[in-house]
Amino acid sequence: MTEQIQNNPLSAYFRSPKLYTEIPSGGKFYGPEILTVPESGEFAIYPMTTKDELQLKNPDALLNGEAVANLIKSCVPEIKDPKSMFSADVDALLIAIRGASGGDDVEVIAECPECNASTTVNVSVQDSLGSMVSLDDEYEIDISNGLKITALPFSYANTIKAGVASFQSTRSMQSISELTDDMERLSAFNESFVKLADLNFELLIDSIKSVVYQDAEGKSVKIDDKKIIREFLENTENTTGKEIEEFINDVNSKGVKNEVAITCENEECKNEFTSPINFDPVNFFTAS
Repeated sequence: MTEQIQNNPLSAYFRSPKLYTEIPSGGKFYGPEILTVPESGEFAIYPMTTKDELQLKNPDALLNGEAVANLIKSCVPEIKDPKSMFSADVDALLIAIRGASGGDDVEVIAECPECNASTTVNVSVQDSLGSMVSLDDEYEIDISNGLKITALPFSYANTIKAGVASFQSTRSMQSISELTDDMERLSAFNESFVKLADLNFELLIDSIKSVVYQDAEGKSVKIDDKKIIREFLENTENTTGKEIEEFINDVNSKGVKNEVAITCENEECKNEFTSPINFDPVNFFTAS
């Protein structure tokens, strides 16, 4: 937040906290350079300012995560470095800021997978925050080859990397499709896919905290060296890699409920399905 003028005669009209919320991690993974946890464990959430809203209209700032980081620092003064936080914590804060700035209801528009009709439902901010699940200190899985994998969720910085890579890949695909030479187009497609796959592989490695195996004497040995873990993932069979990937995806679904149950509004369909709640600020704050 901007340093305030002492004895400003208009200070009585400054914004004040509209709600308070905990975050899934409880802040237990972070040092004081990232955030300060209030004694109550609940962070004060201020509504957005006009400046905050303008930053959310900057495409470059949205893409590189600066707009969201600045928004959180503006509306949650105890947060100093949002990019170093888990994405689940950032999602919780975005929900709370949306509630403080635009009321309790968030409109979600979804397409029915059966009849393709659009259905609109309102999701309560308070209900979403109330259904929040606390993150464990770490997550473990025993995979079929006898190894034990421990992991933590992605940081918001890694989520940004994935988003930027996906955007760049989509833009590249559009340019590549305009190439007239078949071999050149195929080569460019392959290069784009490899770059995206490499990034996803790096994110997978980064999320793994340790691998535990049994030595010849039956003792558990813990490996947390990223170079060793990388070489293991590069050389393990695909079924093991798939188990680990599914485990990491599950870990990253923890924290805030990010889907809503919907009944199709089409009278001839009435299909019941679930739809993701997109915390992308481009759409999430539009109605605020």
